[in-house]
Amino acid sequence: MVDPVLSFAISIALLMGLLMIKQEIHVAVLASAILFGVLTLGISFFESTFKGIFSMGTLSLLVAFSSAFFLSYMMKISGILDRITNFAISLGPKFASIFIPILIGLIPVPGGALVSAMMMKEHYMERQRLDSNFATFVNYWFRHVVMPIWPIAQWIIMASVILNTSIVRIIKATYPAAIASWIAGLLLFFPRISKFNSSFERDKVSYRALVNFWPFLILVILTFVIGFPIYLSLLISALIVTVHARPSKREVKEGLKFALSFKILTVVIAVNMFIRYVYDSNAALALYNFMVSRSIPALPLCFLINFMVGISTAGEYVFTGMTFPLLSEIIGTSSNIKDIFLLVSYTGGYLGVMLSPVHLCLVLTLEYYKARYSGVYKYLVPAVAISLILTILISLL
Repeated sequence: MVDPVLSFAISIALLMGLLMIKQEIHVAVLASAILFGVLTLGISFFESTFKGIFSMGTLSLLVAFSSAFFLSYMMKISGILDRITNFAISLGPKFASIFIPILIGLIPVPGGALVSAMMMKEHYMERQRLDSNFATFVNYWFRHVVMPIWPIAQWIIMASVILNTSIVRIIKATYPAAIASWIAGLLLFFPRISKFNSSFERDKVSYRALVNFWPFLILVILTFVIGFPIYLSLLISALIVTVHARPSKREVKEGLKFALSFKILTVVIAVNMFIRYVYDSNAALALYNFMVSRSIPALPLCFLINFMVGISTAGEYVFTGMTFPLLSEIIGTSSNIKDIFLLVSYTGGYLGVMLSPVHLCLVLTLEYYKARYSGVYKYLVPAVAISLILTILISLL
């Protein structure tokens, strides 16, 4: 078996190589995940793959994805998405460009960036006339700017349990990352959006359009008031909206075809396989030992270990669950939490996740907008760099 750190480097090289020769994204992600599993697990690869594919977590994620996409499709054909989008646009085209992704980001839907991508495609491509790479960046980045401080974000809930503290206490430490990501996104957004020729005539604002947010309200009530798991809430919401939309048989068939897209579901399964490989191979511990053996100081260690796990697993709750227990002696627990170590640890993971080429939101938006990694990373890398610098500066105030 090959060292997990080296295996990760090799698998990422394969991923990038396949994408450079214009291989399909779902094929590249699956091949990269399988290679990582084979290198790190040897013969145990088969057992780990079985667990990764047929776990309850994978099943619930597939149901959540399919339900979310079917829900968005039904909202589209019923006119709900168009009315919400038009309402946001009536408040201003630039406002709409970032408002819709942020709105979707408030609901922790797996791969939710695809929902906002669907809602905004006409606005980005035809009204604002953005190129697919910049549109992908805007949708992807602003979908995640609330994550550092959103109380119902999975990572915050998990961190509060691991560190034995309150959600408010977590947010008090991580808010600089939220401010920094907002500023970074806006700094890249406004100068560049003015370069595109907008074809837009503002309609009169009608606040009656707010009633069209009812599907989101149902989802919030089911998930956060009643307490249903997100996959069940999405499934119920999709059924309710379908009854409201009264689609034809052809529309139902098209909706199912979209929701059960082979490429999208393959990516979901591949990413879950990859996460399982990381867990079963103790890759997080290997990364930790890799850093410690080189006598890296505590703050850089907190950042780098989370950054590497974040970029490899592409999940905030994943890096939190895998690294925070290892770093709890450094970060502190209960009333002894050290804000700077918690902030640096989270920022490392958060920015790693945002840069991850296997992040589902990024992969799905790339696929939907037919964008290229190289074109999107032209904006994404500066955004991450600016966010890191600003987070450090804000934390020093």
